[in-house]
Amino acid sequence: MDFTFLPFITVIFSLIFILFKVAKQAPRLRLPPGPDNTSLSGVSANTLKVHQWKKYAEWAKSFKSPIIFFRTYNRQVVVLNDLKSVRDLLVKRASIYSDRPYSWMYFNICGREKTVFNISSSSKRHTHYRKLLHNGINGRAIRNYWSLLEDEATVLVNRIVESPEKYQQHLRQNTSAVIMKMAYGYQITDNDPLLQLAEDSARISGWALAPGRWLVDYYPILRFLPRWFPKAEFKRIGSEWKRRMDLFSDLPFEWVKKQMASGNYTASFTSRLLENVRSQKQEEDFEDIIKWCAVGLHAGAADTTVSAMTSFILLMALHPEVQRRAQMELDECIGVNQTPHVADLTRLEYLNAIMKEVLRYAPVGNLALPHRVTQEDIYCSYRIPKNATVLANVWAIMHDPTIFPDPFTFDPDRFLKKNPKTIISQSDPDLTALNPDPRMFAFGFGRRTCPGMQFAEVSMLLCMANILAKVDICLPTANLTPEIDYTNGLTSHIKPFDIEIRLR
Repeated sequence: MDFTFLPFITVIFSLIFILFKVAKQAPRLRLPPGPDNTSLSGVSANTLKVHQWKKYAEWAKSFKSPIIFFRTYNRQVVVLNDLKSVRDLLVKRASIYSDRPYSWMYFNICGREKTVFNISSSSKRHTHYRKLLHNGINGRAIRNYWSLLEDEATVLVNRIVESPEKYQQHLRQNTSAVIMKMAYGYQITDNDPLLQLAEDSARISGWALAPGRWLVDYYPILRFLPRWFPKAEFKRIGSEWKRRMDLFSDLPFEWVKKQMASGNYTASFTSRLLENVRSQKQEEDFEDIIKWCAVGLHAGAADTTVSAMTSFILLMALHPEVQRRAQMELDECIGVNQTPHVADLTRLEYLNAIMKEVLRYAPVGNLALPHRVTQEDIYCSYRIPKNATVLANVWAIMHDPTIFPDPFTFDPDRFLKKNPKTIISQSDPDLTALNPDPRMFAFGFGRRTCPGMQFAEVSMLLCMANILAKVDICLPTANLTPEIDYTNGLTSHIKPFDIEIRLR
């Protein structure tokens, strides 16, 4: 027997044994702290049904860590409850934190995988989406829609004056009218079936994405159950939801194409892009990309704008001194009984501060849309598992007293330049500075920042200015000051209470 290689083999096996022992004994980085995850289902879905952003903030305080970890079934969730961790991970490490967790119920069964907000950030289609949306609704392009915004703001105020008790309905109709005209050149009418489809689509999205509600999101193999199976109700529900949402995606787009074919159409986001497709002979699926971009305009702006405007109206009723001051600014800068225009908005410093404070005090999305980390990461000596769902707790940041002093007080003054506690430059704010611009947190993070944020700001400011120029909003004199509560869902706003709206 040849023993020539025996010493060499012995050394190799000894090294392997030593490396194995070292690896076994080396302490593995721990996960961030969080609630007990020992049960089969992890954190109960019922825990996440109501005001989950407050629950996450409570856990962060209880575990003395701004980063918390928990599990729902087999899905691992990391919640970032402070500004530093959000900026360090979702912004500075955007290359690995910009994907979306896959929702089998919403993406697959409801057929919404191609939507602007759900598509993988590493896909070629996502790059197309961002480019088209940026070019179509950037600061310069918005000028094409100034007259539309002004006309619809006037219609909104007239409707509020005629039937103030229906102000939420009027806000929804205003937002949809603006987006449908901008995206498709389509004029919304009263009781328009497309308006109902749009509202259905927004509601369905919230239901389908509700955390912990659909077992198929955690155990995807369930998607293969036949529809008639007793436990496959989610497939029957999802099939109907897909039909409703597909109608909203397809009908307006096909309407634009028919109008263009007839030669009688209003220029819009969609028609301009379709004209380019024909002139430049783009690839076949480019029409599909345009369709989903147009759908994204409505999905990204409709519910969120209504949410912010509802909170604005209710907060004006609660804070008459803020309302009077804004009206005085309007009277001085624009004139008494004059209609505000888009060109006037930059001169309304206090109204701009009100908008920022509305976004801070009552965030449209208390939790940013979820991100997914594409590789295992290390942060603050914690292990962030690959494919974990990462949530930014926007509400916790907006109500952090170390950033926004006295955070539960509605105070637009915090955003005025003359306030010594307000930072002036917002390009890269010092994390220790007070009162940073809440728009940095209200419209998403990193590669998932909302491309329509400038359009949303102009639209909201113009509506706010027109409303305050024409009406007074107040509490009924017989009522006590109501307690503020918030709705649940993807978007949130202050729950309505009794108010009165009358001509100034």
